[in-house]
Amino acid sequence: MLTALQPAVWGLLHLTFVFHIKGVTLTDLQEAEKTIKTMKTDNKGREKEEEEKEKEKEGKQKKGDEGEVSWRSRIASLQKSDLLGLTQPAGTPRPQTSDRRDFEASTAESEMEQWARERRERRQARARRKAQRTGESEDNEPSGEEEFSGSGLDPQKGGHTSSRLETSYNDRTQGGGSEGKDFKKLFEEVSRENSQLQSQLQDTQRIISQTRLDLDKATQRQERLSDCSSLLELERKALVDLKADNQRLKDENGALIRVISKLSK
Repeated sequence: MLTALQPAVWGLLHLTFVFHIKGVTLTDLQEAEKTIKTMKTDNKGREKEEEEKEKEKEGKQKKGDEGEVSWRSRIASLQKSDLLGLTQPAGTPRPQTSDRRDFEASTAESEMEQWARERRERRQARARRKAQRTGESEDNEPSGEEEFSGSGLDPQKGGHTSSRLETSYNDRTQGGGSEGKDFKKLFEEVSRENSQLQSQLQDTQRIISQTRLDLDKATQRQERLSDCSSLLELERKALVDLKADNQRLKDENGALIRVISKLSK
């Protein structure tokens, strides 16, 4: 601020010195005061514009840094998910909540009970049909296998249920691996799209450069045509002047010939 006001101060001192030597009027002093105020106002406005430009520049730089950090964090999270999906073995159990485990256990128990009840009903119906054919009442004496199945502890059913639980667990494990593969696939697609965008940007930049060259050539050609037009116009004017001079010389020549002929007589 002081640096900006130094020219005004020196100007004021110079004016004071001049006024002291030559003598000035009140109007001159008022004009000098207005000039100094105008210079101060211009300096303040210039400083304010510079401050606003600096603030705007800092805001743009901050937004650019935030966008870059956000993009890098997204890439890092994708890479981390990809690495987790690749490094986790296929048979490693994934964490489950207690609610999900309780729900799966209750579902398995209900399936076992339903299967045992259906099996017991089928066996009883088969025994009744057999008793009707042979005249015996074997349906009133259930075998040991029926009692075992009626208790809901059939070994075949237990094996079937355990196989189903193992299949469900394997599906969930494979689902976790597929999730990691999905993240990897997504990261590859993003990288591929980024490469395509970069190539498109390079092509666009080449097109812009070529267009600029063509525009420069067209501008130069237009300038040459303008120069040629100017030269042609000058030559046309010179030709008109030469024709006028030629006609004038012819007239003078004719006049001289007539004078000479008169003198010779």
